[in-house]
Amino acid sequence: MYAVLVCYNCGRLVLARDGQKTRLCPHCESRLIIEKTKRVAFAKSAREATELIRTMKLKREISSQEL
Repeated sequence: MYAVLVCYNCGRLVLARDGQKTRLCPHCESRLIIEKTKRVAFAKSAREATELIRTMKLKREISSQEL
């Protein structure tokens, strides 16, 4: 199982495996404590989680362009 998290430093989406306690944000290099991060989606596979992140990024871009 995989989770899509929101980095509490930069706000970008990050992928984490089930059972991980910490994760390094690939964007801002902050050490994230998984337990304290906001989880926005779950997936059974890494591929599925990656697709979720792509979809969420696209939705964010579209909504920011509408403002």
